Amino acid sequence: MKKIVLSALFTIFMSGAAQAVFADGMPYEPVFESAPINESASSASAADESAASAAQLQGSVEDANKLQNALLQLDSAQVDIRNNLVQYKNEYAEIDSQYKAIKAQRKAKMQQIKNTEKRIKTLDKTKDKIRKSM
Repeated sequence: MKKIVLSALFTIFMSGAAQAVFADGMPYEPVFESAPINESASSASAADESAASAAQLQGSVEDANKLQNALLQLDSAQVDIRNNLVQYKNEYAEIDSQYKAIKAQRKAKMQQIKNTEKRIKTLDKTKDKIRKSM
């Protein structure tokens, strides 16, 4: 029975692997909807084209400056966050060392309590033995 189940599982696994191997391409091609392309000839003059390209060039320079400023701001923010991280790690290390010291003190006190309770129990047992013998 066990061999039948194992062989069935093996067959299912192999058929799944074979399907993955023989699959070529995506089953559904993505469709990107966009505005239709107009291929009509425009009658813009050369002066208008040069003015438009100059405006685009100036716009791209301004965009590049904005991007550089954004990158500088991100860099400074990242530096601030990393400084905070270092500070948090230092504080955590201090708290962790205090925790370990308190944990050790707690363990020592608990051992003292247990030893004291044992001594009290032995004294109580001794008192009971003495009372019984009287």
